[in-house]
Amino acid sequence: MELEISRHQWISLQGVAGDVRMLAEVIRELADAPRREDAVDAVQRLHRQVFANGLLCEASVAVASCLVGLLWRCPEHVEDLLLDLLSDISAATPCVSDPGVYGDVSRADCQYEISLGFQAYVEILDSSPNLVSRTACIDLIMSCGLFEPRLRDRAIYFLDRAKDLAGLEACGKLISASLDELRQRPPSA
Repeated sequence: MELEISRHQWISLQGVAGDVRMLAEVIRELADAPRREDAVDAVQRLHRQVFANGLLCEASVAVASCLVGLLWRCPEHVEDLLLDLLSDISAATPCVSDPGVYGDVSRADCQYEISLGFQAYVEILDSSPNLVSRTACIDLIMSCGLFEPRLRDRAIYFLDRAKDLAGLEACGKLISASLDELRQRPPSA
């Protein structure tokens, strides 16, 4: 994770409230959060710096990249919070009326970083005991399939199989809607 954090020039990135150089430390705090409450606090601080009414900022790409890397080693009490934040980034867009208001950012760049975690989302969907994590993975798998044409058929396959997974009965409508969107909408990449 440290290699990924150090790859980004945090001092030069813009967040919704300006300077985001503290985000690297907040990501470390999330990774090492000893308690759920600490993880919630870190995610809330990330959210305040990376989003404004569903809009992306320049730092969103770096945060998404670091969070995907953190998935491989995050504590169980952090997993669903991290996946929800990735799902929020995946659903957000740059400001249409003023694209540079929160710095130079593209939805494609954010989605590319998120798509690098595709196989982790599939594994979590398949085996996590946490329904919130699994639900976020449904959204992330769909989002990856819509973004990356080479993942589209895999996303359909895995979500179609997820309908039969134990513990996902309450997600049937979400899975069906995700499959419908994947089958009806052409990929954006």
